[in-house]
Amino acid sequence: MDLTKSGIKILVPKSPIKSRTAVDGFQNESPENPDPVEQAQEDSVPPEVTAEKPVGALLGPGAERARMGSRPRIHPLVPQVPGPVTAAMATGITVNGKGECAGASPFMDALTANGTANLQTSVTGVTAGKRKFIDDRRDQPFDKRLRFSVRQTESAYRYRDIVVRKQDGFTHILLSTKSSENNSLNPEVMKEVQSALSTAAADDSKLVLLSAVGSVFCCGLDFIYFIRRLTDDRKRESAKMAEAIRNFVNTFIQFKKPIIVAVNGPAIGLGASILPLCDVVWANEKAWFQTPYTTFGQSPDGCSTVMFPKIMGGASANEMLLSGRKLTAQEACGKGLVSQVFWPGTFTQEVMVRIKELASCNPVVLEESKALVRCNMKTELEQANERECEVLKKIWGSAQGMDSMLRYLQRKIDEF
Repeated sequence: MDLTKSGIKILVPKSPIKSRTAVDGFQNESPENPDPVEQAQEDSVPPEVTAEKPVGALLGPGAERARMGSRPRIHPLVPQVPGPVTAAMATGITVNGKGECAGASPFMDALTANGTANLQTSVTGVTAGKRKFIDDRRDQPFDKRLRFSVRQTESAYRYRDIVVRKQDGFTHILLSTKSSENNSLNPEVMKEVQSALSTAAADDSKLVLLSAVGSVFCCGLDFIYFIRRLTDDRKRESAKMAEAIRNFVNTFIQFKKPIIVAVNGPAIGLGASILPLCDVVWANEKAWFQTPYTTFGQSPDGCSTVMFPKIMGGASANEMLLSGRKLTAQEACGKGLVSQVFWPGTFTQEVMVRIKELASCNPVVLEESKALVRCNMKTELEQANERECEVLKKIWGSAQGMDSMLRYLQRKIDEF
């Protein structure tokens, strides 16, 4: 009996290219909306390779169509056939497209027992049809959303301490540190951020959105990491750490595309001082900002000695840099450190609406507008970054600087 004439149809699984991870609530599409790529594939399936079951199909309770990667089927795909199978019975049965060898199921045993010799020929014909379908799909325009999904998957393997999502018109970088606590910065984290920014600078992204996973935006430098290194060779390690900070800050200074920051929680130390180097800063109502450098036993960094006085005045800048005053999100907005403050319940939605509006603009206009605003500041900021890193290297290389950081950590341990 020829399967192609018997009415037996092959069930082809849907494409698995459906899942897209959502990190910290930042998700580009609504889960209720169908995937356009999958919809296009369903519409393009030729009639001879259809997934529909004929009327009166005798399917078991586990024979519902399952997506690849979903739960395994626990019921047989076809009911067990106790006796010989006639052509009339076969017309009401649908076989899964993966196929099973003769003897692997009662249905296939029955087919073999009834002298079915054209099974291989029928399956070969269906396979040829599937290959033709794939070749036809290759000739169609490539869906960019598929490329974004692949890039997002690749980022999980490329980076350990950050998450990178390439979305339509912009790159989303999220701090999600595994090598440090509370998204604090060590040389490994800083190198990954630099790498992601370099990639975004070279691709078709119009801007970069920087945010964080969890309830903390960034706790500044990872002092535990630094102290472990400084106990070996203070002079050499302090120079290496100062160089890492210099390169990290220069990456923000020299980045030509707009950088938008979504501060979802506390921003401390270097996590707060780099904000003026970005172009727009949106903050959650629960976020707060502090640069307690004297408490840490170190000097300011991130060009804060230049940018803080520029945006909030000398008195407020000194209060933050010397006495470590903590600013609420509303206070930071009033002093110019933050552009807008949003309610926590709608923070993600507000950010994504505005990001998509910016991403719809002409990329040349965005880049040239930033260049005009920053044209007289680049050299000044690079010089300030160099001075700050030299002072940090001097402090970290001294016994007094090491003692100050140890005392700070001891106080934190006692408070805990």
